[in-house]
Amino acid sequence: METYNNELDDGQHYRCKDMTNLKAVNVGMNRFCGPAVLSILTGKSTDECAKVITQVNGNYNIAGVQLSDLLKAANKLGFDNILAPSGSSLFGTLIRLANEDGMYIITVPNHFVVIEVKDKKAYFCDNHTKEPIPAESSARLGQKVLAAHKVTRRAEPPPKPEPKLLMIDYNVQLTSLGIYIDKVWLYENPDDNKKEQIGSFQANDENEFCKVIRVLREELN
Repeated sequence: METYNNELDDGQHYRCKDMTNLKAVNVGMNRFCGPAVLSILTGKSTDECAKVITQVNGNYNIAGVQLSDLLKAANKLGFDNILAPSGSSLFGTLIRLANEDGMYIITVPNHFVVIEVKDKKAYFCDNHTKEPIPAESSARLGQKVLAAHKVTRRAEPPPKPEPKLLMIDYNVQLTSLGIYIDKVWLYENPDDNKKEQIGSFQANDENEFCKVIRVLREELN
């Protein structure tokens, strides 16, 4: 399996931010194309994205990245993927995807890039352009395409409603020589109930234990 480790350069910046959902590369210390692809999709820094790749493959020096690991990292960041139709070149791939709106991770030899097709227009970004550019401006149009994967952000689950608190109570437990006091939160859904020990006493013998119980009863009465 090939790995890809093309580094960031200082090429010209282009501005397409208002026309595409692709993010500019949020450049950290890591300047390689794999973390940059994830940065383009999420807006997170390349260093944050490199850490996610590390969680997938266990490598701490993220330079070369396998496609399978990159897709797994994208999944951890909330993106599903499916294999998409591709042409023999990036230009041919753009032609085939012209009517398929969406964002795509494109694998070319020794490199990853991201494109978005939106309203029959295509936008391109990688760790060289740093920011999205019109795809027709890319110098990579003639490059061979090894694979194309459509990536779709999963919908976030609705926030869990706050549990409804019914009351706060206190439990006193007596053991052979001990007293334990718990603060208890009781909710409408019993699965949300929780308790916290807020006090305890351990007697040295039965006589001391009985004295403590007697004092407590006098105080409470």
